[in-house]
Amino acid sequence: MSNTSALYPYLTFDNTKAALAYYQAVFGAEDVERLPVTKAAAEAMHIPSSVNYEDLTMHAVFTILGNWVYSSDNFNHDDQLTNSTRLLIDVDSGDAEMLKKAEALYHSFETDDSVTILMPLADQGWGAKMGMVTDKYNVTWMLQIRKW
Repeated sequence: MSNTSALYPYLTFDNTKAALAYYQAVFGAEDVERLPVTKAAAEAMHIPSSVNYEDLTMHAVFTILGNWVYSSDNFNHDDQLTNSTRLLIDVDSGDAEMLKKAEALYHSFETDDSVTILMPLADQGWGAKMGMVTDKYNVTWMLQIRKW
């Protein structure tokens, strides 16, 4: 496997600042960094001067179970997720610490009203555990736990 290139999900939100707080609280997001929109960028994007630029997000990044996710505000307000888009977090069951974190994350979803469980975390026929949830932003997350 090459380490000279990578593919990362890049999500857009109407309010990325609020989404980051949600992912920290509900998904345990870490390594959160957020770049607000500068006045010059806002002018270039024709954002009205009455808008608080500090509340807008030009670019953000965070990790969930060590996986990087990038995001920004949807400045065109035209992007829509489709039900064919899913984000898979693949966890090595041989890493005891990561296994514990992954299972704890999934079990926290069971009592969180902002998360809908689509498929309970359970053994699958291919030798892995898999579970699937949708969050309040309609992002579908798949959690797979298997021996690497």
